[in-house]
Amino acid sequence: MTTTPREGKTMRTAHVTQSPLRTTRRPTETRPVPGMPAQEAAPPGVSASVPGDSAHEVSAPGVSTPVTSESATHGPSAQGPPAPDLVPAEGFRQAIAKLPTGVTVLTTVTGDSPVGCTANAVMSLSADTPSVLVSLGSHSRTLAAILDTGSFAVNTLSWSQRALTRKFASGSPAERFDGVPWQPERRIPVLSAAGVALVCEVGDTAALLDHTVVVGKVVWLRHTNEAPTVLYGREQYPLGA
Repeated sequence: MTTTPREGKTMRTAHVTQSPLRTTRRPTETRPVPGMPAQEAAPPGVSASVPGDSAHEVSAPGVSTPVTSESATHGPSAQGPPAPDLVPAEGFRQAIAKLPTGVTVLTTVTGDSPVGCTANAVMSLSADTPSVLVSLGSHSRTLAAILDTGSFAVNTLSWSQRALTRKFASGSPAERFDGVPWQPERRIPVLSAAGVALVCEVGDTAALLDHTVVVGKVVWLRHTNEAPTVLYGREQYPLGA
């Protein structure tokens, strides 16, 4: 270009040849690193940081970086987390036995005959929609009868009826009701001495592991002031004693 000299001075003009600007396309294999400014890219051979981590953080020696959807393109395929190492079943039984629970007998009918079993995996589900949640082994005869009939009763055992815990847990299914007073409520047998009795219609069910969870919608109830039996450490205790 040509510069104009100031007044009173003479300047030589310099001719500069201006080369046309050339644009260079960035190699397609170089991409911005997630979490870094857009104009900065990871140098060749350096893996991008995991999204959400600072770019300067580096995994400790021996700790692998989680595979992301981006890094999976050039690395091994992503896999789910390994299955956890579970505790021994017997140790779990011993520990869970020290979780205090109430003791109930679940009852229903099959044909014209009452059936039932002891259960302590029973809990309240909702008060706005009065309902309970019970869990039984998926191969339980009582469960099959409950699902077939569509209704059942939850009977909490009072301290005076604690002998029924073993009777309905291990006795012959055909003899469990022998000598046990009960009366039908909505066709379902309810134990006369139950401190609390709830007659339920079957709602949702779900098979989980080796058990089936049943939602019972409460359609009838009765409760007394009888002291209930509490199960703790595989022994029974009267509440309030």
